[in-house]
Amino acid sequence: MLLRDILKISKGTKVILAITFSVSLLAIVVAFFYYRSINNSEDPRIRKAREFLAEYDKVSGGVDSFNSFHLLDSAYSIFRSLPDYKTSFETGLIHNNKCSALLIMAIYDSSITENGKYELLSLSMKYCDSSIANYTSWISDWEGLTPSSVEGKISQVMTKDDPLFEGYDFNKVLKRRVRNICSAQIETPRRLSVSLTNKGTICRHMMNPDSALICYQDALSLWEENLTAKSNLSVLLGGEPVRATLIQSLFPPDKNKK
Repeated sequence: MLLRDILKISKGTKVILAITFSVSLLAIVVAFFYYRSINNSEDPRIRKAREFLAEYDKVSGGVDSFNSFHLLDSAYSIFRSLPDYKTSFETGLIHNNKCSALLIMAIYDSSITENGKYELLSLSMKYCDSSIANYTSWISDWEGLTPSSVEGKISQVMTKDDPLFEGYDFNKVLKRRVRNICSAQIETPRRLSVSLTNKGTICRHMMNPDSALICYQDALSLWEENLTAKSNLSVLLGGEPVRATLIQSLFPPDKNKK
């Protein structure tokens, strides 16, 4: 058999390849315009802050997360500089990210002395309490508001004549912010649950099991599917860690459902 016979492509195969290529190209074009539309509707005032947070997410979760706190600090400065973002849930997220990083260092960095561990736990507690205060206040301000009520409240401080919106479709930016806040009405109680779980873990490592118990119970009252809180509570009470079931791993809770 000659090489040209081996490489010969039938008419049917050519048709299939052409269809596959067309579908792939269409998907790329649709994705391009979809994500460009999303980017164009992002609030330009906090776009850089979002980039800082996304960059931090790439390195978070390890004992070296502390070395990237400058990204969180930069994002925090942007949010705090804007009156309508000064107390946003994003600032609570930044505090909790710092809390988590310091907590991981305190627990898993074997090179730290006992005094150093206590100092890290204390600083972690400080950031944890700040995140809890922020989330609690945010929920109080925004919980239960309809999209139209959210838009009305935002419009009092987010105005079209702000020069920072020049060149942007203000209505798209406003609508996206409304959607983000409506999503946060569901997500922020879960974020608060995570912060309370962190606080419980800090209390446990600071030899304060009674406070840890209360924190874990409060965390589960906000989000009963918080497996970290369930597991820590079980261990605190002398039981075994709680592992996610196969179903829970394959089908995590829908973030759009309370």
